[in-house]
Amino acid sequence: MRIIHNLDEMTETARGWLAGGSVGFVPTMGYLHEGHITLVQAAHQECEISVASIFVNPMQFEESDILIHYPRDLSRDLQLLGSANVDVVFIPRTEEIYPAGFSTYVIPSSSLWAIQPTRGIGSRIYNRGVATIITKLFQLVRPDVAYFGQKNAHQVAIIRQLIRDLNIDVSLRILPIVRESDGLAMGSRNYFLTPAERQAASVVYRALLVGKAFIDGDVRDSTEVEKAMKDLLATEPLVILDYVKVCHPDTLSALDTIIPGAMLMIAAHIGKVHLVDNIIWRGGANWHL
Repeated sequence: MRIIHNLDEMTETARGWLAGGSVGFVPTMGYLHEGHITLVQAAHQECEISVASIFVNPMQFEESDILIHYPRDLSRDLQLLGSANVDVVFIPRTEEIYPAGFSTYVIPSSSLWAIQPTRGIGSRIYNRGVATIITKLFQLVRPDVAYFGQKNAHQVAIIRQLIRDLNIDVSLRILPIVRESDGLAMGSRNYFLTPAERQAASVVYRALLVGKAFIDGDVRDSTEVEKAMKDLLATEPLVILDYVKVCHPDTLSALDTIIPGAMLMIAAHIGKVHLVDNIIWRGGANWHL
């Protein structure tokens, strides 16, 4: 396992990829969990060269306190990546990614986002931060395939649009959400949940399953399904709801009538943690949970 910190070294290494075969890339912010490792293992199995990056991107945080206290454990992360047989770990320095005078940003059009929370995942600052860092990482690593989890649908939608609009020669592999035993989607920030908050957090997935039950029962009105999910979420006093939506998975545009491909999305705050989760109905009894 090779570790690269320097941008020039990463660029030179990437120039030699062509002779080595296809490159699979997993960008992360560290404090890895089973969901990340599933992505790395897929990259290792499906491509000749597997690369993971670790970079806590300051541009996508509105509050400096959240950035400062974001969980970090580099030695543990490197041990996990080594066990997953990753070939290269790219750990760039913030001062190189965003040097003094940096002023060029990639800003997704606001018309793309039917869901625009004022803070956290999906906010304007978040969208700009994700689009900018992913563009830079794609330029530096030059992967053939990039691997992401379905949990953060906002991020996936941003990157799909980024690749289309900027003609970036990267294929996307979106893997299913990896969950805890009670259904909570795994996430690095779950570390911040207190025991009581952790117990309360399971209501997010249970609310999605309520929506699923309505659709399985032939309900096709989005408003009715959204209300059922909101009603369950309202029973948990620790949940501060941002939104519940039935939408198109690529554009996040709202759907009035539920059709195959519809995504049920929930975003909520519990304590210091912004939780996001989703499930996708593929038609009939076929769901991506």
